[in-house]
Amino acid sequence: MITCRILVASRGDALLRSVLGAVGPGCQVLSCPRVADLEQVVAEEGPFDVLVAGPALDNHAGMQRLAALRRRHPELGVVLALAERPRASTRELVRAGAVDLVGHPSDDLRPLGRAVEAAYQHALRMDGRHVPAATEEEPVPASPLGTVLTVASSTGGCGKTFYATNLAYQLGRVTGQRVCLIDLDLQFGEVSTALRLKPRYSVADALARDVDEEELYEHVEEYMTPYPTGFQVLTAPRDPSEADQITPVEVTKVLRVLRRRFDYVVVDTPAQLSETVLTAFDQSSRLLCLATFDLPSVRNTTVFLATLAKLKIPAEDVSVILNKVESGVGMEVAEVDEVFDHRIEFTLPYAKEVSRSINHGQPVLAMAPACEISRRLVASMGRWSPDPVSPQASTVSGPEGARGLRRLFRRDRSVGVEVAVA
Repeated sequence: MITCRILVASRGDALLRSVLGAVGPGCQVLSCPRVADLEQVVAEEGPFDVLVAGPALDNHAGMQRLAALRRRHPELGVVLALAERPRASTRELVRAGAVDLVGHPSDDLRPLGRAVEAAYQHALRMDGRHVPAATEEEPVPASPLGTVLTVASSTGGCGKTFYATNLAYQLGRVTGQRVCLIDLDLQFGEVSTALRLKPRYSVADALARDVDEEELYEHVEEYMTPYPTGFQVLTAPRDPSEADQITPVEVTKVLRVLRRRFDYVVVDTPAQLSETVLTAFDQSSRLLCLATFDLPSVRNTTVFLATLAKLKIPAEDVSVILNKVESGVGMEVAEVDEVFDHRIEFTLPYAKEVSRSINHGQPVLAMAPACEISRRLVASMGRWSPDPVSPQASTVSGPEGARGLRRLFRRDRSVGVEVAVA
């Protein structure tokens, strides 16, 4: 049994009765029958630990209201109790920030009870309070949430998997903290190939059963494959058809679990703005956007960045990395930087060592640590390393020089440490 303050936002009293039946007498449950009064009730009657939102909020305006409320009260655990086929879009459900989605009405109140308890545990973690164990056998840890670094691009061939694998390798090698890499290119992910892994399981296996977040938290590492230099990998499904079985809600769940399990979560994504990719963006601390040094990629990246702005993703949370830079191709880095509104944070040169490292199944930082592109990579990730970056590695030309390097670091409030954002 749990003890918490719960607010039920729903017209009528059917959902209120269900919540009372699901959580037992130890909870204080209040009702807000008018959606328009929700913010006022939270402000005047709060704080609340859990908000159970009913069908009255199952529309575009309702989901926007919930998303705005969660931004103001990130400690609030939200449970959506909606019809079997919600009217709101998947993206709207994800942006509402719900801990779980359960069917309502339902004769079985156990899923609702589990969802409310999970939301309560979320509220305790976010508020910094002690998290009581659900049972003596299954304690719920009260750890800070890890940093999520998502690698994305508008077109294929920009080096997302190359950058993601090297980023995970560098973090695992020098931080001494727990690092994982998840391949969310669910149909044609290449992380396992790039690292020469032979995984027994994939993210599809981890989500094969209808597990709740706490059960997934306990067992997710059983489905991961270790890389020898200190990070874990949750690979993409072996069969592309399995990708259709993984919903954005499940992706949100697995990313939340990984943030609790690991200090750093590196996410590799496909070259598209699917619901799954948008879900990863919503969970990310920093978005690393890769572009290559050619006109089609520059044009598509410009559209990509404009789309991110329309999606209300803050520009300061997006870093642009220009990859495969070489001279004599009819373009200059400074010209591309102007097209991107001076947002290029780092450039990486075209290098045969990259293809060679992929063919050998190793990050280039492991196979050729002294080559130029490795020095550039280390410079971009230098703030995570306990060793100072050498002046040679830090001296770079173009917009990633003195002006750019000052912008390479920001304080990530989720973990309270400074992180590099190249």
